[in-house]
Amino acid sequence: MAATKVSKSSDSGSTKKRAQSTRVSGWDFATWRTASDHQMLRSTMIAVYLLEKAPDWGRLVDRYERASRLVPVMRMKMVEGPVPIANPRLVVDENFDLSFHLNRFQLPPGSGWEDVLDAGRREGMADFDRDRSLWKVTVLEGLPGGRAALIFKLHHAIADGQGALRIGAALVDLSEDAPDLGPMPEAPESSDLSSKRAFGKTMLRDNADWVASTATTLAKEAVPSTLAAAKAPKETIEKVIDVAKSIAKFSKVETAPASPIMTKRSVNFHFEAFELPFENIRAAGKKTGHSANDIFLASISAGMRLYHEAHGAPVDALHISMPISTRTSPDDDGNAVGISHFDLPLNQPDKVELMNQLHQTVAQWRAEPVIGYSDQIGEASRFLPANMVLSAATSSDLTASNVPGPPIPIWIAGAKVEHMVPFPPLIGAAVFVSLLTYNKQACIGMSIDDAAVPDRDVLVQCMADGFAEVTGKPVKLGGFLPKPRKPRASRTTKKS
Repeated sequence: MAATKVSKSSDSGSTKKRAQSTRVSGWDFATWRTASDHQMLRSTMIAVYLLEKAPDWGRLVDRYERASRLVPVMRMKMVEGPVPIANPRLVVDENFDLSFHLNRFQLPPGSGWEDVLDAGRREGMADFDRDRSLWKVTVLEGLPGGRAALIFKLHHAIADGQGALRIGAALVDLSEDAPDLGPMPEAPESSDLSSKRAFGKTMLRDNADWVASTATTLAKEAVPSTLAAAKAPKETIEKVIDVAKSIAKFSKVETAPASPIMTKRSVNFHFEAFELPFENIRAAGKKTGHSANDIFLASISAGMRLYHEAHGAPVDALHISMPISTRTSPDDDGNAVGISHFDLPLNQPDKVELMNQLHQTVAQWRAEPVIGYSDQIGEASRFLPANMVLSAATSSDLTASNVPGPPIPIWIAGAKVEHMVPFPPLIGAAVFVSLLTYNKQACIGMSIDDAAVPDRDVLVQCMADGFAEVTGKPVKLGGFLPKPRKPRASRTTKKS
């Protein structure tokens, strides 16, 4: 997210990073603004790393200190503009305090997976301190077998799922013994935009730079575009029409959920998860000639069908939103996604035909011109009333996201990561189902609105059965941690 440049320190001659204040892009601004406007639209991402043992605290602190210097966004805070519609800027916090972002707790005896989920849920429902960097880490020690959990909390305005993994890459090792990383890098210098006057000057410069760059781009493209239009006027007109149609397709949002039972929304939610071997998904795709994402979406369709049937309320389709990556380079910062909206069929009995439909729908959305205009649409969203944005968000029945994680084992401060579990923000939907692969396992993390799904145990079982139905392999619930051993009741000596 943060643009950095290297300059020479005048006193020591050492290389020092100076992180310039960065104007938040249109899409990130939209994420920040909606999260500020309504509690239900908060975009807090939670990831839980289950560790085979408690990490070495000194090494962990050192690693986060180093990461905050190598990835400047970890030291940045959001600074609002002098007017509400001005894009905020990310600036290095001159009062950055690493200890504020790192917490460690010892769980009471008998604690287990449900306690980890509850802790993650509380973190997810709590807002950030908006005068500090937008991330937090909580380590929970004392889990069964000496295990520990690391809960990583991150605001969606500074990274998407793949961006969060990039930040995580600066924190992990490929073996238990940490390699020598050399001297600690210099910390990025802060930028002072605390006064509205200073921000106003920067905002004016931003706008002037934007006008200049836009004019330059238009000038460069004007002659080729004019020649292209002169040579092929029909094709040029068709292209313009295609873009307009694509934007209209994106802008067409539903006014209410399609589900007859998942209709309510609240600011309270819970997390649930289960795992299956990724090979089961890959083999099912290979057998039918489909991608892992096709299997993923078909399994969600089957799970939702089973859930609605369990309630005696079958439905033909649900409104689903799905992020589509626009990342052109692994080094791209911030959010690099567009959002697709389509109906997820629940009434297609032929699984191959269902996957054909889903594959075609997703491919069409990936090719939509509007996906490349995500930032521009985000810029324009500032003029939409907050209630309109909330209404559009809550009309989505569910959201689905598929993010590839590390294919091999990783360690954090000497502790091996046994499981990586994603819990994305609902942002108005009833359910968010996310798939994250790690070390040959596919973890399905689910964020579930309490009002929309009061019987989440039924939903989780139906979703696991949906994956079993599509992959042809059984899916067991639980298994993240051994059952905790309850503390023995103390014996009392009877007095004679």
